[in-house]
Amino acid sequence: MATQVPVELDRLFGQPSWLDRVADPVQRVVQDFFARQGRFGLEIRNFLNGVWLGHPLHAAMTDVPVGTFTTAIVLDYLSLLTGRRRLARVADLLTGIGVGSAATAAVAGLADYSNIEDEQRRVGIVHAFLNVLALTCYVGSLLRRGTRDRSGAIPLSTLGFALLFASADLGGRMVYHLGTLVNRQAWTQGPAEFTPVMPSASLADGQMRTARAGTMEILVARVRGQVYALGNTCTHWGCALSEGHLEDTSIVCHCHGSRFSLTDGSVINGPASSPEISFDVRERNGQIEVRQRPY
Repeated sequence: MATQVPVELDRLFGQPSWLDRVADPVQRVVQDFFARQGRFGLEIRNFLNGVWLGHPLHAAMTDVPVGTFTTAIVLDYLSLLTGRRRLARVADLLTGIGVGSAATAAVAGLADYSNIEDEQRRVGIVHAFLNVLALTCYVGSLLRRGTRDRSGAIPLSTLGFALLFASADLGGRMVYHLGTLVNRQAWTQGPAEFTPVMPSASLADGQMRTARAGTMEILVARVRGQVYALGNTCTHWGCALSEGHLEDTSIVCHCHGSRFSLTDGSVINGPASSPEISFDVRERNGQIEVRQRPY
């Protein structure tokens, strides 16, 4: 029976369904919200995507509500068994912290959700819906705690925790089963020594081309006479950076607009949060040679 669950989930989420009629409008609302804020919206989205952190912020933020809600429910039932009011008061405090941190984590999750596709997006909308239901239960529990109605508060927290557990399982599925927002360059490796990749004469100023550096496909660009080289796979969604466009000394991915510095591969704008693999470049004997930098 247990082995059938992943199969049924794949069947539910793996093909277009009624979930797309919900997921698509929600995603467009979030995208439009950030777009309407202009440059400020871009900076906020970069923060929520975890550009400054080097990995998605949402995953780190969820530890707080999951930890506080888990501890709270344990203390709730211990207080019922022992009659110790101090345990109940700590459970109340942790529930309040959990509600606040869950709401904040949800905002970061929406920023990530605005730039995912297909099966990941279908799982994401169910994950979000379960989180909303769980948070609603916990808010109701918190209100009842405020009136000292623990007989009503604890069942609501218990239901909220069950929903949270189911939602967390889907969140794990998005990452570990579907690879959502994992670094698409994590398993690639370029040459450790300078390796010729193309003739210097084949790359004009303002031009970018792809080449092979060992077993890795790279993007090579010449900007104002300087040659730069990065991995050609966008770390966000795996799209080819060579299909994007140059902006000064940066490359913008055509899929979701992630922007990387050609100088060192750092993320300038998300939704990517992991930097791109970058290379030392030199020109010798009419050849462009590259060597991967430490990543």
